[in-house]
Amino acid sequence: MTELLASEIRRFTSRRLLRLVAALAVLGIVAATVIVAVRSNEVLGAPVDRRFHLTLLTSILGGMSPILVLGGWLLGASSIGAEWHAGTMTTLMIWEPRRLRVIVVKLIACVSLVVVLAIAIQLMLGGGLTLVALMRGTTEGAGSAWGRNTIGVAVRVAALTGMGAALGFAIASVARNTAAALGGRLVYTEIGENLIRGLRPGWAGWLMGDNAVVFITGHSPDLSFDRTVIQAGLLIAGYVALALILAVAIFRTRDVT
Repeated sequence: MTELLASEIRRFTSRRLLRLVAALAVLGIVAATVIVAVRSNEVLGAPVDRRFHLTLLTSILGGMSPILVLGGWLLGASSIGAEWHAGTMTTLMIWEPRRLRVIVVKLIACVSLVVVLAIAIQLMLGGGLTLVALMRGTTEGAGSAWGRNTIGVAVRVAALTGMGAALGFAIASVARNTAAALGGRLVYTEIGENLIRGLRPGWAGWLMGDNAVVFITGHSPDLSFDRTVIQAGLLIAGYVALALILAVAIFRTRDVT
């Protein structure tokens, strides 16, 4: 199993999509850091404190979560969708015919690397903005309590990104197509959840989007339900687990040729 896992990690890290996502993330972080540095200390009209406050980093990391989750979903879906599209799944099954082991190892490799990438991106952004705060802004209020809260947000963002990758992986595995997973996400988030909120407001507490907000921020987007961070995280994880169980069951019985 170790050899198979090492092979899947090498395959995942060699994908051009992963390198493209990482490159875009680095460029975005550099651009954002430069913009914040230029704007910090800027005075418009009457004297106003326009310094960058390091305490804003918490909300910045939380605000990054939709972008990171989307990236995780894309990477997760492509990690197995590309296999089906290229027809290499059959070759892989000849080398390792135990289907359960194959899909579990592919999932572990995908999710673990996506989580590492999400953590690395947040560390790079946090490091860049910390330098801005030290050189051109202020670290006032950034004490130990703030640090613990910020680390907690960063960890939850990485966890949610990993769950997004797992869900994209599951849908692409069932549909045998990366585009189907991306299209499914678009339909669900932009159409499905909005319809449910409009037609059945009382169901908002069971939607993934609303619970994702609670999981990251600790606050519900409206007053229709009351749920803790842990409860919201467990609910999302439950949805992802159900999707993965379905994907594994189908993978074990379907024709891979």
